[in-house]
Amino acid sequence: MADFHQQGPITTLHRLTDSANTQAQSFVSTRSIGSRVALVLPCLISELEGSALPKMVKQISDLGWLGRVIVGIDGADADSFKAAQALFASLPQQTTVIWNDSEGMASFDQNIGLSPGTGKGRNLWRCFGAVAAYNDIDTVVVHDADISTYESAFVARLAHPIVDDRMGFDFVKGFYPRFDHQGMNGRVTRLLVGPLLDSLASSNPSDLNIRYLQSFRYPLAGEFAARTSITRSIEMPEHWGVDLSLLANVLSMGVQIAQTDLTDRYDHKHQMLSLDDPESGLHRMARDIISTLVLASGLDGIDVADFDMKLDRAVFSHRSNAVSNDIPTNSEAENSAAALFKTLVREKQTSLPTNLPSWNQLSTEFPNCIQDLMVAVESQSISAGATGTSP
Repeated sequence: MADFHQQGPITTLHRLTDSANTQAQSFVSTRSIGSRVALVLPCLISELEGSALPKMVKQISDLGWLGRVIVGIDGADADSFKAAQALFASLPQQTTVIWNDSEGMASFDQNIGLSPGTGKGRNLWRCFGAVAAYNDIDTVVVHDADISTYESAFVARLAHPIVDDRMGFDFVKGFYPRFDHQGMNGRVTRLLVGPLLDSLASSNPSDLNIRYLQSFRYPLAGEFAARTSITRSIEMPEHWGVDLSLLANVLSMGVQIAQTDLTDRYDHKHQMLSLDDPESGLHRMARDIISTLVLASGLDGIDVADFDMKLDRAVFSHRSNAVSNDIPTNSEAENSAAALFKTLVREKQTSLPTNLPSWNQLSTEFPNCIQDLMVAVESQSISAGATGTSP
C-alpha cells in the first residue's frame, strides 16, 4: 500500500492510485515524446539461459512508442553473441547490440588508453557512449536484464518524471519491495546499506551526502532514468558499489532527483553470499559497498559497535515485518548475512578503482571517440531484422 511520505533532499513519487502506471504510459506513448526515449539493458550472456530475459524481451516488444533499445552483452563468445543478436532482433524498435568482449571493443579501449576491464560499470559506460551517438534520444531508461517479475510499465514509470515538464526531473531511481515464497530478499540493502548509512549518519549528523543516500528506499536498485546530458557527463564507477557511486555522482551535478515506486513486488536473480570467497558474490559486493559508503561519508572509519546495534535492530525489524505479512522469516539466511557484514565492517576498506571518464571528458581528448566506438560496434556482425546500429 502506497503512502505519501517525503523524506530528505529528493522527491518520492508514489503510486497513490490504480491508474498511476496507466497515466505514465499514456503520457510517454505520445510519439513525439516516447520516440526520444532509449532503453538500456546491461546484460550477462548467461541471462539468455534463464527464463526472465526472453519474457522481458516479449514485453518490451509491445512498447511501440519506445525510440531505441541498446543492449550491452558481457561474457559472450562469437556463437553466444549471435544467439543474443537473434533474441533481440525480434524487437520492433531500432536496437543496438554491443559485444563488450569483442576484439573491436578491446582495440577501442586500448586506443583511448583504458586498461582491459569488464563488469556492469563498463557495460553501462559503453551503452551510454552509444546513446550519445543518436541525436534523436534525450532520455535514457536503464534496468537489469534478469527481472523475474518484470512489467513493461517500468519503462514509462521511470521516464515520465523526466519527459513531463510539469515535473521536470533530471534523474529518477526506482524502488520496490523484494520478497518471494522463501522470504524477504535484498539483504545487502536491508542489512548492510541501511544500517551502515544510519551508523555513518550518527557519527556525522551534518553530512549531506549520507542524508541524501538515506533518502533512497532501494539505493541498490538497477532501475533508473536520466537525461542524456547526465549520461554523457557522468564518470562511471567500475566496482560493485556502482549503484551507490552513481547516486553520489549525480548529486554532485546539482540536478533535480526523484525516486519512483515501480511495483508491489520485485525479484531477480539472486547472488550467492559466498562466505568463503571474498572475490565473488555478495561477499565481494558488500566489501566494495562498505568502501564506497565510507568514502562518501568522508569519515576515517566505522563505529562498529554502533553498526552492530543498528544491524541487530534491522534484523529484528525485518523479521517482524515478515511475520506480520505471513512471509517466511528465513532466519538462518538473515543471520548468516548479518554475521558476514559485521565481519566485513571490521576489515580494512578495499581500494576502489578510478572511475571511467565521462563521454564529455573523453570527447575533449579524443574528439572522434563516440564515432570510433560506433565503428567498433558496427564491426560486430548484426542479426537480420530490426536490429541495427547506424545513428
